[in-house]
Amino acid sequence: MAVLVTGVGYIGAALAARLLRAGERVVALDNGFATDLTAVAGLAELGDFELVRGSVTAPRAVARAFARGPFAVVYHLAAQASSAAAAERPRYTETTNLTGPRVILDAAVRHGVPRVVYGSSFRVYGPVLPPAVDEQMPYGPQGDLAHLSHVYGEKLLELYARRHQLTAIAVRLAVVHGLGPVMKTDYRYLTVPNKYCLQAVRGEPLVVYPGAAAPTAFIHLDDACAALQAAAAVAWPPGFHAANAAGEVCPVPQVAALVATAAQARGLPTRSPQNWRAGGAIHSRLTALGWRPTRTLAASVGAVLDYYRAREPT
Repeated sequence: MAVLVTGVGYIGAALAARLLRAGERVVALDNGFATDLTAVAGLAELGDFELVRGSVTAPRAVARAFARGPFAVVYHLAAQASSAAAAERPRYTETTNLTGPRVILDAAVRHGVPRVVYGSSFRVYGPVLPPAVDEQMPYGPQGDLAHLSHVYGEKLLELYARRHQLTAIAVRLAVVHGLGPVMKTDYRYLTVPNKYCLQAVRGEPLVVYPGAAAPTAFIHLDDACAALQAAAAVAWPPGFHAANAAGEVCPVPQVAALVATAAQARGLPTRSPQNWRAGGAIHSRLTALGWRPTRTLAASVGAVLDYYRAREPT
């Protein structure tokens, strides 16, 4: 059997690469909205990979993807994920992030897929994290459509799991950073650590916006993909399950400082704010099942800086 990955952007392409290296047959569905799909073509060199062009909101495109099955797992990652005001196209966000999961879940049920892993967000807990976070925390206030849609996505998963005896796991991913097969350069679609790295290479100031000093959860791309894969492998009973996936907690000014330090070590003059508050503790159900984060921001931003430095015009 194969696996289906919807959305092969920054996270999805890295997950597909990991699955291919593990010997899985991977089918991907993507419409190329925020990803240059020529960058995805290299995945075929890693194993049995097929890309189906189309949107998760289009039943015919979804049907073409599911015709490549049967699938043991569907990883649903396709979404308009950016919360940047410049990228927030309300109609596209609502269509992709609300209709897309329903179309995919309908197809999964119709084709007898036993397990769906949904790429959710740590922001379902709200913008301000308490000293300790576990999966029993209630949903928090939301400030944009992209993050609000993850609350809907999780409740939709819960509904389908209850109705159809489906095993559905929402992996609540922290802010993802690090080097992967698909790297973006449009600031609207970059997570803050990667954006700071690109700005440092370009000689731009690392701006910390008001309200960004609160502790934020981060996770390296490799650890995020490992968490998604672990969620698919655990022997969950039928039903809805949520699992946190975070590596460390720190405020955005500290991220800027880490990037600035790594940039300065490479001869890139960069300044950043130095004041921040300490972070808290994250609890994950996946930890008891063998998953552990292995990569830190401090150890990872250098590779992202080097990547962008090698590709930016001098």
